[in-house]
Amino acid sequence: MIAALAALMAGRRPDAARSTRQCNGAAALCALRLDQVSLPTTHNAMNHAEDDFRYPNQERGIEAQLEAGVRGFLVDAYLGSVRTAERTQIVYTDLNDRRLTRALKLVGSEPAHEALRLREQADPPAADAPQDVYLCHQFCELGAVPFREVVDVLRRFLDEHPGEVVVVVIQDQLAAEELLPVLEDGGLNPYIATIDPAVPLPTLGSMVASGRRLVIGLERGALGPTILNVYDGGLIQEVPYDYSAVAELEDPDSCRPHRGQDDAPLFLLNHWVSPPSTELAAEVNHEDVLLARAERCAEERDRPVNLVAVDFYESGDLIPTVDELNGVAAAND
Repeated sequence: MIAALAALMAGRRPDAARSTRQCNGAAALCALRLDQVSLPTTHNAMNHAEDDFRYPNQERGIEAQLEAGVRGFLVDAYLGSVRTAERTQIVYTDLNDRRLTRALKLVGSEPAHEALRLREQADPPAADAPQDVYLCHQFCELGAVPFREVVDVLRRFLDEHPGEVVVVVIQDQLAAEELLPVLEDGGLNPYIATIDPAVPLPTLGSMVASGRRLVIGLERGALGPTILNVYDGGLIQEVPYDYSAVAELEDPDSCRPHRGQDDAPLFLLNHWVSPPSTELAAEVNHEDVLLARAERCAEERDRPVNLVAVDFYESGDLIPTVDELNGVAAAND
């Protein structure tokens, strides 16, 4: 009798597993392709207040963001060397004259002046000084986290959450090959999915079943078929990212194409106002603004919004808005 009962229970296990399996927190998402779902996404995800970044875009770091439900991350990678300025350690960003000039134009005057002051106090490192890969925004002098630490965070999360799919887009301000040893040493390679934009994208369920649940893409370089250039390689298309007022986000023109090919399967919605603040984020991330824009842009571009990217993800309604876009709230009622 016991053996028969055990055999009966064993026979039921596969069906039970299939019925209870969840993908990114919802069973209904398992049957959908990656380009059919929306992911809560953080802009300058590494640039957060808890780690003393001087001009943050987020409240907390990537580990906390993952635990809160964020599944898409926009980060910037640089080479840098540890130096001392104002009696404290900083990371001196490896910038040639062209990149330095560009960075000064892209940041506001106050951050630019502060970064230059720190660089002058620290003095340039020697040509043979040790370098590492850091995640930072424009100037690592204003805040930086070693890329290897973030890789460790991602690997632990994927180890502990086998039903989760994550997308990371790296603005690579360094030779792309510098990223490879960090990814390999950090144990992420078994999780990285190879995505071919020329064929239908995999479902979340198939990614979960294969274990290849991490999509990594680059903005400038490329690392073969596994880590594509998201724009030149045809994976992502987006809207502009330079908005200075809430009204600009609400303008119909804010959905117009920017980078990427018009048949790229993933659609990135850049949804923030610069310079960033928690007060502005609470307004633009409110569901009335964020959901309305996501739905409008999806209709205008004739495709779902896949990466809903915001500043200060805890301010406003990012997670509920993405649940609404995914139909998860309705499915769970």
